[in-house]
Amino acid sequence: MKILAIKVYTDTQKAYLEGVPRLLDIMDELYAFGSFFFGMGTESAGGGLRKLFGEGTAIVESSPGVLRDAAKRGQDCGVYGWNPQEWEARLDKMQDTTLEADVKRAVEAFTRRTSVRPSGFAAPGWQVNYMSLRVQDTMHFKYCSDTFGFYPYLPKLSWKTFSTPQIPDTLPPVEVAMKGATSDQIQERLRLLEANLSIGLTVLPMNAAVAVSRELRGPLRDFLLRCRDEGVKFMDLGSVAKVLDPEALPVCEVVTAKAQGLPRSVATQNIE
Repeated sequence: MKILAIKVYTDTQKAYLEGVPRLLDIMDELYAFGSFFFGMGTESAGGGLRKLFGEGTAIVESSPGVLRDAAKRGQDCGVYGWNPQEWEARLDKMQDTTLEADVKRAVEAFTRRTSVRPSGFAAPGWQVNYMSLRVQDTMHFKYCSDTFGFYPYLPKLSWKTFSTPQIPDTLPPVEVAMKGATSDQIQERLRLLEANLSIGLTVLPMNAAVAVSRELRGPLRDFLLRCRDEGVKFMDLGSVAKVLDPEALPVCEVVTAKAQGLPRSVATQNIE
């Protein structure tokens, strides 16, 4: 059986306010569930900018009802870090205490707005280090989706195996795969993606901003509807995590490598 997990993440206010509601409507139309990861805090990047201009543009706090609506509709909801653009740009320069505090702030803000804890965590920009994986373990997430890879596993870094299952993205982000494409090319690439979906679990990541663009939103909706009509099963990552047996998962090292057409190196599952 072909199983498709839609993974949506938000790192800007525009993606959150405009993209998430449109994607929620598409998922409702499909009678399907995906996983939505919400960047908490602000969209400003870089400590220097924060010092000069303040905290920047609030994401979830600009309209908490969008987050609550996603949870009420039954979608699997998690966090995409605190100040996600800063995490992506400066993770390895962050002090351990700051990183730990930021993850806790993200979880607390999410819980305050939804009255439930987030089921999972996705690292902004697929950037991880030893401390980020360690903090995730202490927060007892059901799963994390921080890396690119092939199948669920337990991550290993610096000789330590961590206990939180990783469910990696298996395809390039939609916004990267469609970058620079004409309308006809977008349709062609999505049809090729549909034709090449493999048996088993496929995790398709996308920034919620893709749904802001009409040029992408319509073809994306059509792609998902075709998948449904062809018998592809939609499954959120939280549901995937429920059927995993952590004791039976393989242990794989997390390495940093260029992957999936992204401009910078990202965390990747090493299966060698």
